[in-house]
Amino acid sequence: MSAYPLAAVSFVLFTLAAAGFLTCGSLVRMLMFLELMLNAANIALVALGPGTVSQAYAVMLFAIAAAEAGVGLALIIALAPVFKTLEAENIRELKG
Repeated sequence: MSAYPLAAVSFVLFTLAAAGFLTCGSLVRMLMFLELMLNAANIALVALGPGTVSQAYAVMLFAIAAAEAGVGLALIIALAPVFKTLEAENIRELKG
């Protein structure tokens, strides 16, 4: 199987995830779309990269994505009681 169909799937997945990220209002959905964009980048890396090196990078990126999801969810959980909402347009200002 050629690498170009996988690259096309990666491009379509990234485009749909970016459109979803820009149009949705919920912080949790935005985090999910961000994870989809990262997974699309992983697919492109494995499809177009040189053999085992790109696969090793993809495994490291999965670990980074898991850590990013944990930090993102922790921030969302910390913001929810303060602003009483998870909608991005209702969060106007962040003060310490």
